[in-house]
Amino acid sequence: MAEQDLDRNEEATPYKLQKAREKGQVSKSAEVVSALVFTVAIVYLNWKGWDGLVAQFGYDHALLTQAGRIEPSAANLWHLVGGMIRDAGFMLAPFLGALMLAAIVGNMMQTGPILSMEPVQPDFDRLNPVNGLKKVFSMRTLFDGARAIVKLLLLTLVVYYSLKSLVPQFFHLAALPPAGLARTIIDDAASTGLKIALMLCLIALVDYGYTRREFNKKMRMSRRDLKDEGKNREGDPRIRARLRELRREALKRSMAAAYTKNADVLLTNPTHFAVALRYVHGEMQSPQMIAKGTGTLAAKMREIAARHSIPVVQNPPLARELYHSLEVDQHVPPSLYAQVARIMVWVFAMKQARTGAAPGAAT
Repeated sequence: MAEQDLDRNEEATPYKLQKAREKGQVSKSAEVVSALVFTVAIVYLNWKGWDGLVAQFGYDHALLTQAGRIEPSAANLWHLVGGMIRDAGFMLAPFLGALMLAAIVGNMMQTGPILSMEPVQPDFDRLNPVNGLKKVFSMRTLFDGARAIVKLLLLTLVVYYSLKSLVPQFFHLAALPPAGLARTIIDDAASTGLKIALMLCLIALVDYGYTRREFNKKMRMSRRDLKDEGKNREGDPRIRARLRELRREALKRSMAAAYTKNADVLLTNPTHFAVALRYVHGEMQSPQMIAKGTGTLAAKMREIAARHSIPVVQNPPLARELYHSLEVDQHVPPSLYAQVARIMVWVFAMKQARTGAAPGAAT
C-alpha cells in the first residue's frame, strides 16, 4: 500500500500548480526565448539593415569631419564622445527595444505574468560543493550536454548548406561597387540568418514540448499526496466535524438572548448560570429548555427577562444541574420533574393572580 501511494501517477491538481506558480516554478523553455529574440534580430536586419548601414556611414562621415575641425582639447573631446554615445544610443534604441520586447513576449507566452521573489532569494545549498558535483555528474547534465551537441550540429548543417548555396556569387563580389558589395553582404547575412532562425524555431518547438512534459511529470502526485492536499486545504474531517459542532453550539448560545423573551421562567445561579424554561400545558410532557448561558450571556438573559416581566428564580443547584445535563430544545428529565414542577406551579399561579388583579386595578 505504501509503495502504491508513492507512485506518482496522478496529474497535478490546480491547487498544486498554483502553489508552484507562486514560488516561480513554471514550465519555461529558454530555447523559445532565444529563438524569438534571434528571429526578431534577423527580421529587423532584413528590414532596416541597409538603411541602418547608410545612416551609420553618414554619421561616421559627419563625425570625422567634425573631429577634423574642432580644436584638440579635453573639453572638446568629451563633448564629441558624449555626442557619439548619445547618437549611437538613439540609433540602436529601436533595435534593442525590439529585442527586449521579444524576450518579454517569449516569456509571457509561456508562463504569463508571474510576480514571485522566491527564485531570487539566497539559497546556500547552491554553495555546497557536494550538490554541485551531483549536478555535474547527473543524468540531467549529460542530457543537456547531448542536446547542446545536437543543436550545434543542426545549426552547423544549416550554415554549411546556406553558405554552399552562396558560393557561386562569391566570384562576382569583386566586380561590385562598394555600395553594391555592402548591400549584397547584408542580404546574404539576412538570408542565412533567416534559415538559422527557422531551425532555432523548430528546436524551440521540440524543446518546449519536452519541457512541458518534464514539468508535468515532475508535478505529478501520488494518491497519498492528493489525500494530504485535501486535508491541508479543507482540514481533517474529524476536526471539520468538531468545528461544525462548535459553530452550531455557538449559534444556539448566541440565539439564547432572543429566545429568552419566550420563556415562562428563568432559573439562575444567581450570576454565573441562567436557564430559560418554557411549558405549554397539553402540548408538552415536561418543560422545555429554550436557552441557556453563562457569564455575560447569563447577564443578558436576566436583563431580557426583567424587560419582559419574566419571573427570575434563584436556585443554584437546579440551575447548574439543568445547564450541564440538558441541551437547548431538550425537555426536563423525569428525575427533575418534582423540583421544576414546584417552580412552574408557582410561576403560573403568580401569572394567574396577576391577570386576575389587572381588571380590578383598572377599575
